[in-house]
Amino acid sequence: MVVGRYPIPFKKFDYLIGIVTHEALHRVEWTNLVWKNIESLFDEMKVLHMIMIHKIIYFGEDIYVDMISNKSVLGNYTKTVRDIAIKRYLLSLKPEETTIDELIYLWWLDSFSDKTIAVPDVYKEPLAVLRELTNSLKEVGNLEIGITERCGKRSALYLDAWEKLEGIIGRWKIIDKGLLWYPFNEDGAALAKKKKVSGKQDDHMDDMLHEIETRLAFDSTDITPIIRSVVGDDEKIVPTSRWNFNIPAHPVVDSRLVARLRAIFQNYADRRVMLSRGLLNGRIDKRRLYRASINGRCFQEKQNIPQMDWNICLLIDASGSMRGSNWRMVENTIGTMHKSFIGFQNRLQAYAYFEVDKICMISGLIKKKKLLSIPPSGRTASGQAIIAAAYFMPHDGRRSFIIHITDGESNFGCDVSHGIEYCKEKHVHLVTLGCGYKDREEMAKQYGNTIQFLDHFGQLPNVLEKLLKWTLIYGGKQNSKMIC
Repeated sequence: MVVGRYPIPFKKFDYLIGIVTHEALHRVEWTNLVWKNIESLFDEMKVLHMIMIHKIIYFGEDIYVDMISNKSVLGNYTKTVRDIAIKRYLLSLKPEETTIDELIYLWWLDSFSDKTIAVPDVYKEPLAVLRELTNSLKEVGNLEIGITERCGKRSALYLDAWEKLEGIIGRWKIIDKGLLWYPFNEDGAALAKKKKVSGKQDDHMDDMLHEIETRLAFDSTDITPIIRSVVGDDEKIVPTSRWNFNIPAHPVVDSRLVARLRAIFQNYADRRVMLSRGLLNGRIDKRRLYRASINGRCFQEKQNIPQMDWNICLLIDASGSMRGSNWRMVENTIGTMHKSFIGFQNRLQAYAYFEVDKICMISGLIKKKKLLSIPPSGRTASGQAIIAAAYFMPHDGRRSFIIHITDGESNFGCDVSHGIEYCKEKHVHLVTLGCGYKDREEMAKQYGNTIQFLDHFGQLPNVLEKLLKWTLIYGGKQNSKMIC
């Protein structure tokens, strides 16, 4: 949070102290023991009710440790963090809808507010129960007893509050249905508890655990759960990881091709109409005719400005067979594409994938304005790489396009068909360019009509130029005719 920027701004340092204090007090007050005291009751609950009591315990413990911090000057730091957290939490709420999440927000706000807050009628009864819980938690924090006894009393308070709230809020909507705690074994790995009941409740719990793993993997180096969430329980799935070690690339950029690519984007991209009014010349603007006798500014000009709204991803096979001149040609092509995109709103991504120790590694080749490279090695896990590239493409309404460059069929990881189907599901147009591979029938079986063949890598720059042109004009359809 503060690495690499010195001197550290005092506001950021205060925020950091608040976070450390808050998390440290959770350890000091043994919050995990409170969860374990109630853990056995979770097996008997409905899934939605378990999510509700999770929220009560989670935010109750947050309130409890913050009240402990208020006994000293550290409370000023936790207040800074809490104020920001409350504002962020408010953004997730849906207006004019009665939800558990808004009740938690009102409880959180009420526990530390000096003023009376406006509470809708529907929340008054459950908030009164939670307000009583807050007062009881404050009393427990002031008791001169052992830590285990305080944990036991807090556990009892949460269960008592839930008994009062279950009949009131048991059928309310929940915005965020993620679990806030689950047990850990001695090695720190999460355990999937076996439910005593079977059927839909078990399935729902498994789905929820998979969803949690997938969300955590979004910011992690290990993205295997993301692949599994798309493919399912395919035995061919191999561990997949994002690779952060890169080396600088030194491509030879073709300036003529850069100019041609820029011209393609400007000539064939969608247009956005912009009107300039109040001019001294141009076409007469009937809305400004009254200015003719005043200052003569009664003209307008209509401009059709290119709207660069594409998300384009280059996915490169960096297996061992790509070493040497093939990889240098790919580097030059990426460098040319990168140069031609500078200054436009189009978003260009580039990834390389390869195998190391039976792990599919995916590495970014563009960082801000710098072009990077990696040493090719290992086997080809095209199916999982295509899924990862499509998953991490920004889904912002712009048209998305993946150009996959490989020199052979996929021989590692899940089947390519999973990646192709996932791209269709996410409305991502996928084209695979098979370069210099003799056994074309085998690749055609894997990729179907999404693959186009090149005789050698020297054709790659010109084919990419034609492919982009065809895509801009026809939306990516019938590109087989274009390349052939």
